[in-house]
Amino acid sequence: MRNKYTLLATFVATLFSQTSLFAQEKKEKDKSWYELVNFSGYVDVYYNYTTNNRQGATQDTAGTFHQYNKQFAVNAVKLSMEKLADKDSPWGFRLDMQNGQNNMYQERPYQTTNSIHNMQLLQQAYVSAFFPVLKGLTVDVGKMATHIGLEVLDSKDNIAYTIGYVFYNTIPFIHTGARANLQVNDRLSTSFYLYNSAQGTGYTGNGQQFGYVGITPYGDAAQGSSLTSTQQHAYADGPNPTRAIGTQVKYDLVPDKFQVVWNTLQANDNIKGRQNNALYYLEQTSGASFPKQSNFRVDNWMIQNLILIFKPTDRLTTIFDYTYGERNGQTNTAAFGYEPGGVTRTKLNNALPGLVPELDPGLTAAGFTNDTNLSRENRIKRIYQTFQLQAKYQFTNLFALGFRYEYLDDKRYGGSLAVNPPLFATTPVDRYDLKFQDSIGTRATSNYGQIRTLTLTPTFDLTSNLQVKVDLRRDWGPGQQFVDLSGRPASHQNGIIIGMVAKF
Repeated sequence: MRNKYTLLATFVATLFSQTSLFAQEKKEKDKSWYELVNFSGYVDVYYNYTTNNRQGATQDTAGTFHQYNKQFAVNAVKLSMEKLADKDSPWGFRLDMQNGQNNMYQERPYQTTNSIHNMQLLQQAYVSAFFPVLKGLTVDVGKMATHIGLEVLDSKDNIAYTIGYVFYNTIPFIHTGARANLQVNDRLSTSFYLYNSAQGTGYTGNGQQFGYVGITPYGDAAQGSSLTSTQQHAYADGPNPTRAIGTQVKYDLVPDKFQVVWNTLQANDNIKGRQNNALYYLEQTSGASFPKQSNFRVDNWMIQNLILIFKPTDRLTTIFDYTYGERNGQTNTAAFGYEPGGVTRTKLNNALPGLVPELDPGLTAAGFTNDTNLSRENRIKRIYQTFQLQAKYQFTNLFALGFRYEYLDDKRYGGSLAVNPPLFATTPVDRYDLKFQDSIGTRATSNYGQIRTLTLTPTFDLTSNLQVKVDLRRDWGPGQQFVDLSGRPASHQNGIIIGMVAKF
C-alpha cells in the first residue's frame, strides 16, 4: 500500500512540475519585448608601469591599448543593451556604448583623440533576425566586433589583462557590415561575413586604406579638410565597391573538451592598384604616376586564423592560436611601414644583385627585397605569421593564474612589431639621438620584423562583480626596437599593470 501511495505522490509531483514548467515557458513568451532586453556593463581602470621613457601624456606606442605609462587610467566604461533573436522572438538588437582611454585605438586611424571623424563612443550597434533553419540561422547587420582572432576588446573576457601584440598588430578590431551564423547541429556552426573593409571601421586619409596616406589630414587635396570637403565622407569605411569576405567554422571535436575554430578574411581595400613591377619601379625612379585601378585578384590581403581550445579538466584551459597573413600587390607596398628606400628596409634586405628583367638595364632594384615573390602576374607578395599559446588554471573560485606567450614573425615584411603598427618609422620628436643618427645614415637596424611577449596574469575574483588582474609582462626581440628608461635603444622592455574591473 505504501508503495502505491509513493507512486501516486511521485506522479502528482511530476505532473505539477511539468505544468509549472509549461506555465513558466508561457510566461516567458507572454513577456513584452522590453522585458527581454538584457542590460550589462563594466568600469575598467588600471595602473601601468613599463620600463621605458614614456610617461604621462606621451603615448607609449610600444604597448597595445595600455599606452598610458606610469599613471592611472580609465581603460573603458561600457554599457550594453541586448535583445537576443531566437525562435520565440525572432528579432533583436545589440547596442554597446563605450568611452575610456583605449577607445582611440579601436577605430581607424588609431590614436585619434577626438571623435570628429569616427563613432568610437558607439562600439557596436546591429540589428538581428532569426530564421528557423536547421538549429537556427541568425543574421546581424550593423557595426560589430571582428570575428577573427583569439582575444577580444574587453580585457575582462581575456586570460591576460593587456591585449597581446598578435591581436593588436595583425587583426582588425571593429567592422561595419553583415554576418550570418548557422548552427548546423549541437557541435558544428558556420558563419559568413560581408564587411565594408578588412582594415576595420573608421576613416583613413583621402579614403585610402592600409595607411597609404592614412596619417595625412583627411579631405580632398584641394581643400585639405574633411570638414569642408564636398567630395568625400568624413567617415569612410571601404574606399571601393569591393567588400571584404570572411568565414568561420566552429566544431566541437570532443564536447566541452576540445574545440576547433577556423577563421578567414580577405579583401582589397585600395583605390590605386599596383598591377606589375615594371610600372611600379618606373614610378619610383621617374617620379611619374601611372594610375591603375585596384584589382581584387592582384591587390589583396588574406588572413587565415586557426584556434585550438583544449580543456582537459574543469579547471584547466589551454589555447593554441596561429595566424597566417599574406599581402599582395598594392596592399603590401601601400601599407604604412613599407620602406622602399628606408634605413630599416635597406639593412633588413639588401637590394637584389643584378637587374630587374622588366626594366631598362640601367635601372637598379632599389627597395626590392630578397624574399619578395614574383608570380606570373608580376605580383609582389609578403607573408607574416604569428603563434600564440595561452593557458589558465582556476585554483579556487577566488584565484586563477593565466599564461600567454606570443611570437610574431614578420621579417618578410619588416614591420616594427608586426603588420600595421601605428606611427611605425616615425622618430619621436624628443629622440634627438635617433634624429642625429638618421641624419648621417648611421642609425642601427631598429628591428628584424620579429617580436616575442611573455605574460603571467594572476586573477582575483574578489566577488562575482569585482575582478582584479595583474599582468607581469616582458616584450623582447632581435634588434633594438624598444627604449629603456633613459631613452636609449633597447632589445626588451618589462612591465606590470594592475587592472580592476567592476562588472554588472
